[in-house]
Amino acid sequence: MTADTWADIGLVLLFILVGGVFAGTELALVSLRESQLVQLEKQSARGARVASVARNPNRFLAAVQIGVTVAGFFSAAFGASTLAPSAAPLFEALGLNRGTAEGVALVVLTLVIAYLSLVLGELVPKRIAMQQSQRVALAVAPPLDKFAVAMTPVIWLLSKSTDGVVRLFGLDPKATGEQITDEELRDLVRSHPDLPEDERRLIDDVFSAGDRSLVEAMRPRGDVQFLAADAPIAEAARTVGDLPYSRYPVTGEDFDDIVGFVHVRDLLAPVARAVREADEDPDAHGRAGVVEAIVEVAATTVRDVTRPILSLPGTNAVLPTLSLMRRTGSHIAVVVDEYGGTDGIVTLEDLLEELVGEIVDEYDLVPATVVGSEAVDAGLTLEEFASRTGVTLPEGPYETVAGFVLAALGRIPDAGAAVDVPAGDGGDHRDDEAEVRPARVRLVVVEVDRRRITRVRVERLTDVEGGDARQPGTAGTSHDDEPGTAEQVLPETAVARSEADGRGTAG
Repeated sequence: MTADTWADIGLVLLFILVGGVFAGTELALVSLRESQLVQLEKQSARGARVASVARNPNRFLAAVQIGVTVAGFFSAAFGASTLAPSAAPLFEALGLNRGTAEGVALVVLTLVIAYLSLVLGELVPKRIAMQQSQRVALAVAPPLDKFAVAMTPVIWLLSKSTDGVVRLFGLDPKATGEQITDEELRDLVRSHPDLPEDERRLIDDVFSAGDRSLVEAMRPRGDVQFLAADAPIAEAARTVGDLPYSRYPVTGEDFDDIVGFVHVRDLLAPVARAVREADEDPDAHGRAGVVEAIVEVAATTVRDVTRPILSLPGTNAVLPTLSLMRRTGSHIAVVVDEYGGTDGIVTLEDLLEELVGEIVDEYDLVPATVVGSEAVDAGLTLEEFASRTGVTLPEGPYETVAGFVLAALGRIPDAGAAVDVPAGDGGDHRDDEAEVRPARVRLVVVEVDRRRITRVRVERLTDVEGGDARQPGTAGTSHDDEPGTAEQVLPETAVARSEADGRGTAG
């Protein structure tokens, strides 16, 4: 082949590579996320220019298509027409006449150029752009910007034509793409190969917390330890002395009249301060000295040391409430219903546990896993109950085990009433037991405090033992044991979790 032929081959390859640069630039810019664009803007002036180009997709897409189309046109047309006469003698040597050889050479060269255009002009550049989108964009976006400036009239014509055609289909040419949904984000997190399992679980918990309200995270009123505002500090100090909580809501006329809260230090600090002052100046309190100082302070009521408390509706979402409590420095809030009554309390730690799971310290009793027939706190949420027992109760208009029992029975039960939970409807899902035989679970009411179910016993029944079991939701009396005589009664879960000072918040 002559030098002119090699020059023609070089030009064809150059056009193909130029088209590949445009194709790779397009995919690199399209692949950049908004977070990456913000990061590029902060890095350098070149990065800011890349972000500017990427945020105007109509302009850069039109410029890219112009470049790809022109490069492809010249590589195919120029290559086939100029290289075919030079390649024809190769086919003549195979016995073809000159006319046929030129036709075959034209077809073969067109196919070869098309192949090279696909590989070098499309697939390879786009593969590189997908893997190194930021680096490719930084390298080629600024030149593309200059090319777009030079092609401004053509780009304007193409943009107007495109907008007109899009409107014919009844669409808005200015509309952006659909926003990514929460479920798509969760799928991205689950499929991300570089995220450890703990981080995936934490992110998934954050998404789940976004769907939860305070009613699901709060400690119900029946489990809360209140202090009366008119109670003397000495009496309140004795009350909280045996409790593992640090903050207590303070009531006025009744439980729906929450006037604030006190920290355990608020109850002890006045006495300690009086003792210290009496030691420093005994004459200030007369002959009684320290004793008189303590008696004087002890007569102070809880109302005198009460702090303001945040009141929030139970419909508030967990995440905004967490941000609000952090911003205001609140560690405890009262949850009120639509009528202004007290539903319960929620602490900062309760909200954090919605994100990171149970937080346990040296004051918390770690609940053991329930095996066999054992009694548990009826105030456990459905999730906590499933974690403790391996039994998944069916969903319904309730949050706790007690709520499930009440919904199933349709009345306030006495101790001994029972509800059966079949394996097919939220029954036992323990893998090791499922291999033996399908299990069924009976929940027996063990303790009732007035109208509130406080403890239930979990009884696991095999097909033989449970052959005469009642249908779900049917009340009855357990004949196996008297109420409250379970083999092992687990300690109730802490009403509210521990605080940074080692004591929980009143619940």
